[in-house]
Amino acid sequence: MNTDLHPAATQYVGVYDGRMICHTGVIYFPMHKGKKRIHRLVVLPDYQGCGVGTAFITEVAKIEERNGFEVNLTTTTPAIANALKRRPDWLLARCGREKGAFKGVTQYAGYEEMKHFTGASSCRRFTYSFWHKRG
Repeated sequence: MNTDLHPAATQYVGVYDGRMICHTGVIYFPMHKGKKRIHRLVVLPDYQGCGVGTAFITEVAKIEERNGFEVNLTTTTPAIANALKRRPDWLLARCGREKGAFKGVTQYAGYEEMKHFTGASSCRRFTYSFWHKRG
């Protein structure tokens, strides 16, 4: 992880009492036209666990939907997953470990330059993937 902002991402910040308390980027979902995904949600420690992050990403999803996009969030964080599972406006699409991530990557030209992605996959971690339901 680093502090670089992805040049194709839309950045959102949440402000409370004049102080920035949360941030996320929204990026195009690779190879899925009309879909975006919430990327790197950050909430300051003093505001974690009280629903700020969940409310924030829900509002971000609504903004992106008004612009014509479907919105996904994939997380390994159980607290976020549990909060989203309780909300009627988020649909749990998948949970578990991804099997065979990057299995077919060797068929693509430029594989040697893409090798670093094989270590970045989430196939060893339990992940939850949600789609925001248009309201």
